[in-house]
Amino acid sequence: MYIPEDILQAVKEAASIRQVVNEFVPLKKRGRNWVGLCPFHPDKDPSFSVNEDKQIFYCFGCGEGGNAIKFLMKIQGMSFVEAVRALASRYGISIPERPLSPVQRKKLELKDELIHVNETAADFFSASLDSSRDAQRARSYLEERGMNSSIIKAFRLGWAPDRWDGLVNHLKEKGIKISLAETAGLVLQRKGGSGHYDRFRGRIMFPIRDWQGSTVAFGARILPGDAEKDQPKYINSPETPVYNKSRVLYGLYQNKSAIRKAGFGVVVEGYMDLLALAQAGVNNAAATLGTALTADHVKFLKRVSRDWVVVFDGDAAGQRAAARALPFFYSAGLNVRVLSLPEEDDPDTFIRREGRDNWEKVISQLPTGLDFIIDRGLELHGRDTEGKIKTVEDALALIEPVEDAVKKSLFAARVAQKTGVREESLWERLSGRPGNTTSRNKRQKQSEKKLQDRSVSKPPNLNSAEAKLLGFLLAHPVYMEEFCDYGVDLWLEHEAMRNLWDAMVNVFSQTSRLELSTLAAALDTMPEIKSLAMKLSCAFPPGENPEHLSHGFKQYCSQRKKKALRLHVLESLKTESENTDASDLLKKFQQLL
Repeated sequence: MYIPEDILQAVKEAASIRQVVNEFVPLKKRGRNWVGLCPFHPDKDPSFSVNEDKQIFYCFGCGEGGNAIKFLMKIQGMSFVEAVRALASRYGISIPERPLSPVQRKKLELKDELIHVNETAADFFSASLDSSRDAQRARSYLEERGMNSSIIKAFRLGWAPDRWDGLVNHLKEKGIKISLAETAGLVLQRKGGSGHYDRFRGRIMFPIRDWQGSTVAFGARILPGDAEKDQPKYINSPETPVYNKSRVLYGLYQNKSAIRKAGFGVVVEGYMDLLALAQAGVNNAAATLGTALTADHVKFLKRVSRDWVVVFDGDAAGQRAAARALPFFYSAGLNVRVLSLPEEDDPDTFIRREGRDNWEKVISQLPTGLDFIIDRGLELHGRDTEGKIKTVEDALALIEPVEDAVKKSLFAARVAQKTGVREESLWERLSGRPGNTTSRNKRQKQSEKKLQDRSVSKPPNLNSAEAKLLGFLLAHPVYMEEFCDYGVDLWLEHEAMRNLWDAMVNVFSQTSRLELSTLAAALDTMPEIKSLAMKLSCAFPPGENPEHLSHGFKQYCSQRKKKALRLHVLESLKTESENTDASDLLKKFQQLL
């Protein structure tokens, strides 16, 4: 059920950002603001600030910021709707049920039913591992691999009995339709259509949880010695309405808090790699699910931390996988390092042999992703002229999408230093030089002209940059998820624009898409905002180059966010009290220039 927009506004007005934050972060008064240690990254000096007047929080260390809803989403891993409902309950605001369309209702009901089937199956597999006779070999194998009961319980490991109908019969006893289990990928139809049989048989089961903690799929490992049955070592659930392997990482839900506490996360390839790390006390890891790391994976990683270590097997295939993954981190503005293990090792064998202390020592000395690409390129292609050309091309392809001008300049300088190529030549290849004001202004004017050309049909009162941004997202909703991380709610000035943005986030968070018809239905209780959405969607025709426009809008959003935060710091300086550290505030202000 959708949360009506008028109720959403009531929740935002009632929620006290200081009260909400103070339940998780001890705050102290400093001038007009409240400060504390940031819960989202290792923080020794208070860099986390709460402004009651504007009802926002912001961390000068890691850049996280937003309102009370955003804080609950980050601190507890809630969805937008879950956070709104939690605040509504806290402040005594009832949320009326708004009926969905038949299609929407059917989709949501199916997802709920599939998750229920998966949770029931997970309970069955867990109970089988715990007490089933034919699971003795599985229990012995996990014990040999060092998996103690706490790890087995935390990750809800299980055992699929080596029978054709073990799960089928269990689900029938629970009154669950087998057709739903088939849609969930748990059972298969027999040839000829006469009944169903279990997809997973005689395997250790790894329940896969999504961002909210719901069981959406399973991984399954055959026991050693059963390989002669001509079966793959691992099999996974197929993609379903609740499971997309390119958007889910194993262990991320369980390890979110540990990753935030450590200040960085580790990406490994397999289930046992992650569990071996957990067994050794290394809990800041997530694992891919038999697929290459994707841009969507990195979007979820970015929600937890901005610093990551990519760990792949030390063989050639593992190095290629690491090289393919790095551009996603650089494009997302994340910091990434690479651990390239010895060829005979994977994280499981390495940490069981070397222990946690040596693991942490190695992690602390890792090269950056850029250094890894350069060193690997020189080793693969050689250090002669042709080899350096190929290596430089690989490195420039990695840093080309980086939007932060300072970072990009430092990256280019590093490439020049390690390859011996003049930095000026690198900037020519990157289509622009840092500090070239004329070139930069020319590009900016060209970008602005294109934005104006796209919006000639806009009424005068809808021609602001804020209106163009929201109009662009309504016309190109595929970019909505990317802009959710740009702090738009921190700087939108016009109340109508803020209300429309909140409605867009509300709809997107519930449906993972931004359909105009759904948005219009959600805005029935706010006709003025609904009218604004319709006007903006019509006033911004589809662009010929939306990727270019998206890039321009991201730069605009970054500038507006920095400007808003500079004003926030200046206000703190103006109201300086005896408890205010003016030098610290000035330092933070300089960081935002």
